[in-house]
Amino acid sequence: MKILIAGQDRTLDVGAEIQQKAAELKKRRGRAAPPRISTEIGALALCKANSDSDYFEYFVKLLRYRDAFDTCDFDIPRRRGPLGAGMAKLKKILWKLLRYQHDRIAFRQNMINGLFTNAIELEAIERQRGDAVLRGRLDRLEALLNKLIVEHKNK
Repeated sequence: MKILIAGQDRTLDVGAEIQQKAAELKKRRGRAAPPRISTEIGALALCKANSDSDYFEYFVKLLRYRDAFDTCDFDIPRRRGPLGAGMAKLKKILWKLLRYQHDRIAFRQNMINGLFTNAIELEAIERQRGDAVLRGRLDRLEALLNKLIVEHKNK
């Protein structure tokens, strides 16, 4: 298997990291929980924004962190007693049988989510460009107006 990133073969460095993480996941017993998410990535961190542009920039950053979901194993809730234990085992078996379908759906949904996040970022960049052009034009017009006012006063 080859891993290409931006047209460059990154099999040696990235591939080794992926294999190491996969081996760690295989060693784990019980719930395969994702690593703990930093509080800096939580939605409450949006309160730290001082302006609308800061808010939007941070919002897009959060969107990047959260625009994908996974199908890692999880703890299946169960009832107490032998019936609950039996149902939990049945659910685990069903999850293993149907997980490939969830993985396919998750892959497609993650692609769509990523495309929407990219679209939001590109829209913001385009608006910033348009604003910069308009600000430049406005500055030139104000300078021209000030020049005309000075010339008119000097007459």
